[in-house]
Amino acid sequence: MGRSKKGFDRILSFYKYKDTVFRMSKIPLVNLLGRRVIDANNLTLTYIPICEGIELPEGTVLPISIIEEFIERACHHVILDRCPCRSENGCKEFDPYFGCTFIGEGAKEINPEVGRHVTKDEALRHLREATQAGLVSCVGKFKGDAIMLGVKDHHRMMTICHCCPCCCISTSIHLASKHARDLLVKLEGLKVEVNENCNGCARCVEACIFKQIKVFNGRAVIGEECKGCGRCAMVCKRNAISVSIDNPRYVQACMDRINAMVSIE
Repeated sequence: MGRSKKGFDRILSFYKYKDTVFRMSKIPLVNLLGRRVIDANNLTLTYIPICEGIELPEGTVLPISIIEEFIERACHHVILDRCPCRSENGCKEFDPYFGCTFIGEGAKEINPEVGRHVTKDEALRHLREATQAGLVSCVGKFKGDAIMLGVKDHHRMMTICHCCPCCCISTSIHLASKHARDLLVKLEGLKVEVNENCNGCARCVEACIFKQIKVFNGRAVIGEECKGCGRCAMVCKRNAISVSIDNPRYVQACMDRINAMVSIE
């Protein structure tokens, strides 16, 4: 069943070299080979902001409900015994053994030596604990996770990563090719904006793992490739950054996009 613990540990060692791997994606031959794993048919991941005060269309629910709904619908749930990113990079800020969640029929193939098979309620509780700890979760499909875990049918397994801002593999995405960067999709209708309260302190610049914020003329400016994780708003002491969603169907739109690529029921 799935990949052995020894094989899993061997693959995890590559997470130490995430910067190098992403830089290499700009090399034409490597980029061509990488598209077999990292392309629009095999990868779509979206960060779900957890910052307070998200401005939503009237009558809509918080973004975290997207992940909750996927967990509710899934036929199977697995929580890894550790986070590949944190454990391999010696995370000092968050628990390296607070693992990612995988759901769907394909997750049944995950070896119990590398992840515990849990109930729906346990998976929901794990998500709540991640949010309370300040981890920003992302949800979607990534064929590379199936390869890492020895899951044959990657079309039937969904990834839910609980990401820290210091060790997450996404901290290296700015080094990747434009093609790879674009596969990390901002939540439908989400906007991140800076208001007049900004004094250019640059706390948000340090918090942005995608390197998409700069201070210009004493005020923060959000870049075009912002992925909407909301960490900038979480660290701002002056309430100078707002996160809003202007699409009243954003929950369904996000779920439809991901459901088109992976089946979990």
